[in-house]
Amino acid sequence: MDIHKIGLRNMLLMVTFLLVAGCSSAASADTSPSPHSTNNGKESHQTQPTKTASKSERTPPSKLEKVAFFSKALGKKMRLNIYLPPGYDTTRKYPVLYMLHGYLGTESAWMPEMQLDKAADRLITESRIDPLIIVDPELDNSYGLNSADKYRVASPKDPSHSRYYGRYEDYFVQDVLSYMDGTYSTIAAKEGRYVGGYSMGGFVSLSVGFRHPDLFSKVGGHSPALFQDWSRVPLMKSWLYPTKATRKERDPIELAKTQDLSGMSIYLDCGNADDFKLYDGTKKLYDVLKSRGVPSEYHLNPGKHNRTYWKSRIDDYLLFYGTKPSVPK
Repeated sequence: MDIHKIGLRNMLLMVTFLLVAGCSSAASADTSPSPHSTNNGKESHQTQPTKTASKSERTPPSKLEKVAFFSKALGKKMRLNIYLPPGYDTTRKYPVLYMLHGYLGTESAWMPEMQLDKAADRLITESRIDPLIIVDPELDNSYGLNSADKYRVASPKDPSHSRYYGRYEDYFVQDVLSYMDGTYSTIAAKEGRYVGGYSMGGFVSLSVGFRHPDLFSKVGGHSPALFQDWSRVPLMKSWLYPTKATRKERDPIELAKTQDLSGMSIYLDCGNADDFKLYDGTKKLYDVLKSRGVPSEYHLNPGKHNRTYWKSRIDDYLLFYGTKPSVPK
């Protein structure tokens, strides 16, 4: 056997192995198609997709804050539930919507219980309303009245059902508004301040709003407690209107006849099966407002006097309050 021939043959086999290995490595190193490769005669341009954060991913979520502050008017701490919209930014000013609860309700009635905050998130994300701050103040069973100089509970043994006495109107229009404007980035003027409420809260929003037309530009009464049939609430008339003079000072229907409501828009609604027939008083108020040329709207909808009805109308309420305000210079 010729040793030189064997050595030469082994060398050729090694060179061949190296060439094959090199080609395999090159093929595995570049398996992506050429930008000009063809597919059935059609030119294909493939690029690696770039993942970008959506607007919702970039925007900080909304917040629901629960705070307590001292009310000078009532001489005690009171609670507020405060909604801050997605992307809340202290370098800009926001309109503020005050939503008031009904009799037997609390500051949690609108949010989180009826999920007003969730609806606001959705409508803001859909760009159907502008970002706004929403405040649900604790009102107790007070009807928002300045009914006594000192705070007291009529039935301390049953506070949840008892009537509350004190300077509740002053608490709302002075203490609550001052606290919000001093603590949060608000439009501290009529143009950026709105108030609404259901049942008792609807009475309060209309009464306080009409008594202080310099403070609010939008006012809403949702099944407002504008009783015309007192048979279901025999003691309520003496509580709300102990004299003819106090009725003229408190009753939204009477106030609408005399107050200067220029620069104010009003939204009224009620269920057509309202348990207290509050559609009568609501329609009566609307007729007065319409006769005086005050921008207002009235909606009679299917429903009773309950949270099922008010929750079903929340989108409509927010669409009324949530339009862009005219910011004062």
